[in-house]
Amino acid sequence: MTPTTVFQRCATALCVFAAALLTACATSAILQGTAWLAPLAAVVAAIVASGLAFRSLPGIGTSGLAALVEFCVSAWAVLIACASGAMLGGVVPTPAAFGELFALLGQGIDDIYSTTAPAPATPGLLALMTVGLALVTTLVDGLVADLRAPKTAGIILLVVYLVPALLAPRELRWWHFASIGAAFLLLLLTPYAERGPSRGPLTAAAAGALALLLGVGIPLLIPPIEATHTRPLTAPKDLTVVNPFLDLKSDLSERSKTPIISYSTQDPLAPPIRLTSVSDYDGRTWKPETFKLDTAARANGVMPGAPGLSGDAERRTYTASFSIGGLDQQYLPAPYAPQTAHGVSDQWIYDSDTLTIVGNGITARDQQYEVSYTSVEPTAAQLAAAAPVDASQFSAQLSMPNDSPAIIARTAKRETKGAANEWEKAAKLQAYLRSDAFSYSLNAPKQASGDAIADFLADKRGYCVQFSGAMAAMARTLGIPARIGVGFTPGEQTGQGRYDVSMSQSHAWPELYFSGVGWVRFEPTPGGPAGAPPPWTEEGGESAEEPTASASPTPEDTSSASAEPTTAEPSSAPAEEDEGTPAAGAGPGFPWWIALLVLAVLLVLALPLAVRALQRSRRLRAPQDPEAVWAEVRASLVDGGALGPASATVRGEAARLAGLVEGRDAEALRAIGAAVESARYAGPGQTVPLPPPGQVNAALAALRAALRRRSGRVRGAVATALPRSVFARSGARPGSRPAPRRQH
Repeated sequence: MTPTTVFQRCATALCVFAAALLTACATSAILQGTAWLAPLAAVVAAIVASGLAFRSLPGIGTSGLAALVEFCVSAWAVLIACASGAMLGGVVPTPAAFGELFALLGQGIDDIYSTTAPAPATPGLLALMTVGLALVTTLVDGLVADLRAPKTAGIILLVVYLVPALLAPRELRWWHFASIGAAFLLLLLTPYAERGPSRGPLTAAAAGALALLLGVGIPLLIPPIEATHTRPLTAPKDLTVVNPFLDLKSDLSERSKTPIISYSTQDPLAPPIRLTSVSDYDGRTWKPETFKLDTAARANGVMPGAPGLSGDAERRTYTASFSIGGLDQQYLPAPYAPQTAHGVSDQWIYDSDTLTIVGNGITARDQQYEVSYTSVEPTAAQLAAAAPVDASQFSAQLSMPNDSPAIIARTAKRETKGAANEWEKAAKLQAYLRSDAFSYSLNAPKQASGDAIADFLADKRGYCVQFSGAMAAMARTLGIPARIGVGFTPGEQTGQGRYDVSMSQSHAWPELYFSGVGWVRFEPTPGGPAGAPPPWTEEGGESAEEPTASASPTPEDTSSASAEPTTAEPSSAPAEEDEGTPAAGAGPGFPWWIALLVLAVLLVLALPLAVRALQRSRRLRAPQDPEAVWAEVRASLVDGGALGPASATVRGEAARLAGLVEGRDAEALRAIGAAVESARYAGPGQTVPLPPPGQVNAALAALRAALRRRSGRVRGAVATALPRSVFARSGARPGSRPAPRRQH
């Protein structure tokens, strides 16, 4: 190897190494501190150095196997950086080391959901960063050093920069962007690092810099998008919340009695523990209504009073102390209506209309806090005396799709016949749904869409999703504003004023609005852990002094706390589970990560094959050009290791290759050689045309098959998967096009 070649490869390797380190610096907004950069730099250095060493080996350096070698070295380096304690002698990989690495990756995913940027550099997050950067470095080095595709490699680095841009935009500084910009430009300049000074690098650098400036500058001119809880901006103080109504059945089917919430309160009514309310109904899905984010509306301050409460209804103030376990939910559990949350951070924000408390980049898991809340306890007489509402102020809570099944309004009208006021209508609807005509069962659709409600009213069998959805929909047809509260039943009483709540006690209930009182809870679901309906929902009902919750709830159904994001359109709920079948555990498993690593290896190995297929397609596309077809012939010879001597002519090479195939394919190869020679040397009007494209393609396919047979099964497979022509450098080749002759 000449000194020039050594310099070229070293220059390319240094560019890739520097670009990878700059990329790590650009993503540093995600983690706290900088000590974690050192092990990442060591991993990157090991990968790039192994690739440089392998590519310098004579004979096999250009075989395309460098990417595979780098992948193996990257796996070894990652294990040393993240799980050296489980390796033999600290350097030899063992199954235990891989198991520890996968466990760290799982912890890292958990840390993503439980922390906000800049997050502490936990072992799990460091493992994710190390594995990610190792894969990116391997891919980028292969693209730059082997495939000569620095632009594609640069785009990959810009995609990596999307991670901090999405997770920690407020933490990004000018030098983060400068780092990724420098990395991108550095990769663009790698081809010129091998050629010496010229105007090329300046042109490439200027074009790349202009592209980066336009990419950043144009978005600054776009008007800002207003942040809402279902359409969050990518800032640390914007929220991504979920629709817990979508997955109630899965939670109700969960047989585990492990408490996810423990709390204490002296409230004798023991109200349900509320997460949020869903009022946006499109005929298919109930979901939380969109509200604007106000980061000043902090739950640890003073919240507004219960919306609509202005009359003489009884109201009492209680305090509930909560200890949350494994509830990965961005809603903070609390009784209605919360007034302040003590012991929570400024990241918990409330919506003034619904008093829903949502986490700004934080979940309820492992939270310890107290909630002061107002328990509104009206009498049936007060609700009966409430004046009808102004429909114009409750358009969302009265909205019903035009194509709603007629059975909903027809049933509501029939069952409330003779009711003198809004409360009597609501009480009659509740009594109808709690009658013996209906039965409680988890064997019902998961959703409360229009069709599902119609089926429920016909079949009269379902669980809290159907009961609450049916009552809310029927109330709306009668002009009563309605929404659905989502959360948990009071749970199982474990002592005086102490309760434990498990996932199987998820619940949903309708909330109807009455003037002067506000939102009032009803309970149409019969049986299950929901217990008896509130006293004000029945004839002559007054506030109770004893808890009405069941002490030993049976597995109920309802809405869950773990569900699907509603940042745009909510996706469908997970697969339905049969009653009595425990819900499957969530979380990434060991086989999932093995599949991911196998996929990464296959993608890396498939790149040369994909590039080769693209080259062949371009060379043989119609109308076919003799020089392009001959370039494909030469590439096939390089792949098969059958390239002739540099002194060979086109006609001589074509004759030699014709001897490898038979019949029409041999004739087609000779005709291709003649067409190439005439295109190069014949005068105007004397050129020999190529054979028809079908014959050309068939002859080249036969040639490739013959070369594979000559190479043997193993070498032929390797030549197909890792074609040498993709990695070959330009230079003199037999039958290559001569330099144009000077005209005198």
